Amino acid sequence: MSTLMSDFMSILNSKEETKMDIKSRYEVISDLESKKRELIRERDGFADRILAMKKEIKTSERELEDAKEDLKDFEKSVTDRQTTIKELIKSIEDSLARFSKLDDKKSSK
Repeated sequence: MSTLMSDFMSILNSKEETKMDIKSRYEVISDLESKKRELIRERDGFADRILAMKKEIKTSERELEDAKEDLKDFEKSVTDRQTTIKELIKSIEDSLARFSKLDDKKSSK
């Protein structure tokens, strides 16, 4: 009886292994198809990524040009402001000098 039982178990195990092999093949096929779809999506997405990167570069170039223009404007405004400040300082110094002369005249009287 024991031999019969071991034979039965052996046959049962071999059938289960076959089922596992078939299932594994289906899983492998499914995994391969999944990977293929993923690779196709990646391949098809390259053109979009390249276009997006070019667009980003153009935007960056525009921003750089704007920043350069802003710098030129700022440098000009700084030069203008420096001239104005020099004139204001001179005007204040002249006013101080006049007040100082007035004080001297009042003191001498």
